[in-house]
Amino acid sequence: MRIQARAQKNLEMLRYDLKLPPELTDDEVSDVLTIADDLEAWVKDIREHAVRTLLSGDKIDGWKIVEGRANRKYVDETKVAEAVIAAGHDPYVRKVLGITDMTSLLGKKQFNEILGDLVIKPQGKPVLVRADDKRPAYISSKNDFMEVEDYE
Repeated sequence: MRIQARAQKNLEMLRYDLKLPPELTDDEVSDVLTIADDLEAWVKDIREHAVRTLLSGDKIDGWKIVEGRANRKYVDETKVAEAVIAAGHDPYVRKVLGITDMTSLLGKKQFNEILGDLVIKPQGKPVLVRADDKRPAYISSKNDFMEVEDYE
């Protein structure tokens, strides 16, 4: 999509005057969701452009680049393990392999023979997608058992 066309489409969002979701009709919610993917992509492009601009030494009023959060990590895991063992501790955690690794270890056929009855696939989390998505509509078993309670 051309940048100008995308910008024009994103400006269409202003007609909803940033109403809260309950204040929108179902048709308006549908319109916003249709535009939202493009708007999010546009904002991502703007952020990336701003980062490149600031890293190149140019300025953008009201914005700056800072160092992000970094997590500590070991320089050499082997030396860490050796040091902890020398101090009289066990640095390792023993746990059951995940399903993918266990399938690789046993092979699909043996995995199913040995563990088939011990593996479940719970219902996935609901995800909002466009109506033309090939997946079947989500059916919530939770809704079947919900009771409305009066909280007076």
